[in-house]
Amino acid sequence: MIFGLINKNSGPGFHRIHMPLLLMPDTDVFITNGANEALFEEKKPATVYYNRIISDDILSLQSRYHFKIAVDIDDYWELDPSHILYDYHMANRMPEQHIKHIRLADVVTTTHERLAEEIYKINRNVVVVPNAIPTHTYFPRFRMPNRTLKTRVFWQGSVTHGRDIELLHGPFKKLDRNKFLTIIAGYMPNEPEWDRMVSFFTRGLTIKGMVLNGAPVTEYYKNYCYADVCVCPLRDNKFNAMKSNLKVLEAAHIGLPVIASNVHPYKNIDGVMYVNKQSDWNMWLNESKAFYNNSAVLLKKWAKENHDFETINEIRKQAIV
Repeated sequence: MIFGLINKNSGPGFHRIHMPLLLMPDTDVFITNGANEALFEEKKPATVYYNRIISDDILSLQSRYHFKIAVDIDDYWELDPSHILYDYHMANRMPEQHIKHIRLADVVTTTHERLAEEIYKINRNVVVVPNAIPTHTYFPRFRMPNRTLKTRVFWQGSVTHGRDIELLHGPFKKLDRNKFLTIIAGYMPNEPEWDRMVSFFTRGLTIKGMVLNGAPVTEYYKNYCYADVCVCPLRDNKFNAMKSNLKVLEAAHIGLPVIASNVHPYKNIDGVMYVNKQSDWNMWLNESKAFYNNSAVLLKKWAKENHDFETINEIRKQAIV
C-alpha cells in the first residue's frame, strides 16, 4: 500500500500527490491528511509519499513500521529575497526543514532536470517526474463562449506572484479597453498585495473583466473557461527558474494560447509566444485569433508529446513503489 499524505496547505502539491496516486493502475492507495500511529498499525503501508515537508513524526514512525519515504519537490527551498514570504520562510528555518526531508527520503521525485540537479547535491536518489494534467472532472475542458468582440486576457495564481504581475503594469496601461477584457483569478480579500496585483492587471479597474476569488484545488481549474489567451509573466531569478511549467500545461490542456516571459521554466515550448522585452506583451496581445488558434494547436501537441499523464505516471509508479 502507498500512503499519500496531504498537507492541508499543499496547494498544487495536492495534485502532484493526490491525483497521480488515485489514477495509478493496479496499486493499493490510501490518501489522508491526518495519519496517526493507529492508522499505520492498521494499514502497514509500504511507501509514504508526500509533497515537500510534513510533521517530523513521520521519521519516527518509519523507524517502527519500516516503510519507504518518497518526497515530492516542486519548488526550490531557498526563496528569492523579493518573495513575499521570504522573511517568514527564513524566520521559521524552512530551507533547513526542506533539506532535512530531502536528505532522509528514500527517493525524491521532482518536476524537471534543473531542480533535480539541486536535489542531487543532497540526495542522489532523485527521479524527474514532470507535471502532467490528467483527463478528469477536476480539469474540465469546457470553454465559456465569448459573446463580445473583446479578447479575454487571463492569469490565475497566488499572492506570491505580486512581483511577476508587476511586469504587466506598464504594458497593460497601453491595452485598448475596447479590445480587451482582463480576467484575474485567485483573489483573496483583505490582502493588500492582492489589491495591488488586481490594480496592475486591470489598470486600476478601468479595463472591464472579472476578478475571481481563490478556489479550492478541486475547483480552481474551472476558471480557465473564461480565457481566450493566458499570460505567464515571471521574473528571471533562480527561485522562479526552479518552478515547473504547470501554468503552460494548464492552458494547453484546455487548448488556450500562452504568452510567457522567456525565462525558465517556460523556455523551449512549441507554440508559446515569448516575451523578451516589455513591448512584446502588447505585440502578442494584439495578434489575430487565427494566430492564437495556431499557437494553441502547437502547444497542445507539444504537451501531449512531452507531458502525457499516463506515461509520466508510470515513471512515478516505478520510482515510489
